[in-house]
Amino acid sequence: MAIEEVCRMFQEYVRDSIPDRLIAISKMKVVQQQWVEELYMPCIKAVTERDIEQHTFYPNQRRDEVIRNIVKGTVKYAVLSHRWCREGEVMLQEMTSGGTGLEKPSSRSKLANFCQRAAEYGCDFAWADTCCIDRSDASPEELDKTMPRIFRWYRNAHVCIVHLAESFTLDDFLRDSWFLQNWTLQELLAPVRVKFYGQTWSPIHNIRIDNDKADQRLLAALSTGTGIPVQDIQCYWAGTERVREKLMWASCRTSRKVEDDAYSLLALFDVHMHVEYGIGDDAFGRLMKVLLPRSQECDILAWAGIASSKYVFLPPSAHGYGTQYLDGSYNPSHEHYRLHGDQSMTIVDGRLRLKLLIVELHGVTFGDQRTFLQDGYHACALLPKGLPPNVAINHLVLGVVDYGWTSDDKEGLLEKGRTHFCLLFGADDTQTNYVEL
Repeated sequence: MAIEEVCRMFQEYVRDSIPDRLIAISKMKVVQQQWVEELYMPCIKAVTERDIEQHTFYPNQRRDEVIRNIVKGTVKYAVLSHRWCREGEVMLQEMTSGGTGLEKPSSRSKLANFCQRAAEYGCDFAWADTCCIDRSDASPEELDKTMPRIFRWYRNAHVCIVHLAESFTLDDFLRDSWFLQNWTLQELLAPVRVKFYGQTWSPIHNIRIDNDKADQRLLAALSTGTGIPVQDIQCYWAGTERVREKLMWASCRTSRKVEDDAYSLLALFDVHMHVEYGIGDDAFGRLMKVLLPRSQECDILAWAGIASSKYVFLPPSAHGYGTQYLDGSYNPSHEHYRLHGDQSMTIVDGRLRLKLLIVELHGVTFGDQRTFLQDGYHACALLPKGLPPNVAINHLVLGVVDYGWTSDDKEGLLEKGRTHFCLLFGADDTQTNYVEL
């Protein structure tokens, strides 16, 4: 007799944790979740109490966790990570209408090879972003619903098949443009099991290992090439901590659409916002508006380059957090920022609301990386080329961002021997308020 609890958890898992559409590999057609449920329900009904006992691997393991592992081991699907072909891809409408896709031979061949590799991993189903998402103009709401869930779909997949169309071996795979795309960042971090294949669909490295995240040599190469720590590549947990570090990972990546510079990062931080195109870099500003108060890490404000058109205290994309802007002498851990500065900073009406520790400067001039001494503290000018042209500044102050806390929320501490992160403000004789330079 079927165990009702197992059947219920299976139905919940199919509904909430796997893609809405999948490719049935045996038929090479796109099917809905109901098709998946009907295929596996006999196996689920056959689960016994003895099966649950045998899948309990340590004392006091929760019963629902054991059942979920049984369900996940039954419902096996593979996901594809790739770059789109120049000729275009086989889309959902072609798969459902029975189109041959003869005008897209490369895409058709890629889909067939992907499904073949998925079958070799024991998967009955496969998912590809090209033909399992409705990208027609008539369904923008599907993108809004799908984007926040893609990370979960990759995490729950039995395997992620990565196709590097420009690479052949471990020696050249880091030069593949797959590593320059924003969306592939979450596709690298989310899956538990990943296998890299080259242009000819041969494994990039060790053919005897079915999970490249268990290959220490490949992991070391990935970490060196992407700047992502090995432990994050192997087991990444989404959240709003270490925001600046994660933005650095994305800083050298690009998207076809400006807005995707932001939307591709939503899952990495486990946040949701309405997906809307045509708003340009405002999408990244909206993302940062969500992240600032949640992360409580003031080093988010440490960036360089062009400012956002709307949020002038932020960059228009993650490019402003590139490693080329990183000051090697000042890179404390994220724990430092969680214990310093204003923990209630927020964006209101497009403006940053932030408490700073103000240090007035007297008789300071700026030259080429000139350092100066003020009240016993050494400082280095952040304007190596001098003040902006046609700006007459008579009064300067430093706004210390990562000041230490005291029992009085109106005071802050500068720590002896520590380099602090500061913003520079100035005012002329006609101004009563300081403005950021």
